[in-house]
Amino acid sequence: MDPLTAARQLADPVQVLGARFMLDGAAYARGPELGLPAGMGTYFLGRLGVLGDVDADVAIEAAYFWNPDLIRANWTDGADIGAVAAGAAYGVICAERGRDYLAGFEGAGRLAELAAAVADEADDADAALFAGWRDLERPADDEGRAYLLVQTIRELRFCRHVVAARADGADPAGMVLARSGESQVQLFGWGDVDVEPVDATRMAAIEAATDAASAADLTSLTDGERSELVDLSAAAHAHADA
Repeated sequence: MDPLTAARQLADPVQVLGARFMLDGAAYARGPELGLPAGMGTYFLGRLGVLGDVDADVAIEAAYFWNPDLIRANWTDGADIGAVAAGAAYGVICAERGRDYLAGFEGAGRLAELAAAVADEADDADAALFAGWRDLERPADDEGRAYLLVQTIRELRFCRHVVAARADGADPAGMVLARSGESQVQLFGWGDVDVEPVDATRMAAIEAATDAASAADLTSLTDGERSELVDLSAAAHAHADA
């Protein structure tokens, strides 16, 4: 499978599977046990904490699609845990939930191997969020490691998507509305903002630029390995949903 086809076919299963733990009530319950703030603080400080001890503006730049005020309200100033420790704790939660999702999945070891090959060879320029996830400690078990690495390459595509969106100049709230609807606009903190959806042509162009950048990240694999990664990612997603 060529890199562009693989990038397109990986987008949905990796996005949905990698984001699964971020929507999991068990992950939010686990956060305070590991020192993370309760509620959305677990998500924001956990996911973005891998950036290191940076100020809120850096976190806002990395997150891009979220209302900056929402990130500021959940950044380190009001937390009892620093960003680095928060990111590490969230990585632990990611692996823990992944063990549950992928328990009994026979392809976990190979999925981890292929995802690691992508993550370890990818250019981390303009991808600090990805680099932080890539550098987290990886679990020894196949299921936990595979899931953490799926989330890592999910962040890699996310970073490419942010670069493409910025290059287009598209309004982030308008992109959220165009892609996911009004409920997600509220979730992303834009409920009090007058938002117009980004038009379909621009959205398609941004997605195509994301695909092209993501394809470059897959050139470290052979055609056969890319096919394996696509198949295993889809199978892991189906296994987690079963």
